[in-house]
Amino acid sequence: MIALVAVALANADGRAGLFLSALLAGRDDRRTVAAAVFGGFLVNALIAAAAGSAVNRMVGQGVVALLVALALLSAAAALLWPWRPDRDAQRLRAVPGPLLAARLALAQFGDRSHVLIAALAATSGAGLWAAAGGLVGWLLAMLPFLAFGAPLAARRPMRLLRWLAAAILALWGVRAGLGAFGLIG
Repeated sequence: MIALVAVALANADGRAGLFLSALLAGRDDRRTVAAAVFGGFLVNALIAAAAGSAVNRMVGQGVVALLVALALLSAAAALLWPWRPDRDAQRLRAVPGPLLAARLALAQFGDRSHVLIAALAATSGAGLWAAAGGLVGWLLAMLPFLAFGAPLAARRPMRLLRWLAAAILALWGVRAGLGAFGLIG
């Protein structure tokens, strides 16, 4: 559940949904493209979950708490970083299907969602649950932007929601960091 909330908050800007919407608008193989995006996310989520579970067995909980703090703070910063999904989608419109699937999977490697999944899997060692929660959170955050597109992201309430999500992630990250150093309980 924590991975679901963290990944949903980290994707409150709708980058994945806007990117997929822009990519689907210019291609004929929409089902293949959608499957490639979802498959790429799932493969990377499972890799991140396995890495997080391995970290759980190797390092102490203080280091894991610091890793979670850094993942949350970097996700908050990524929410506020400017990005244009249509520019990246235009570059991929002419790429053939199998090459596109590989490109999309590689592009998602190390994404803020996967870093959060790895960090949260490291807290308990329950990697598959972190991956499943991250996938659901990513889907929930992406679907409104996929359905309504760029006009939704440009509306003032959505910008406020993005800033609120960044503030929540930043506060959560600061609290986790202070807890890692034993400054709060």
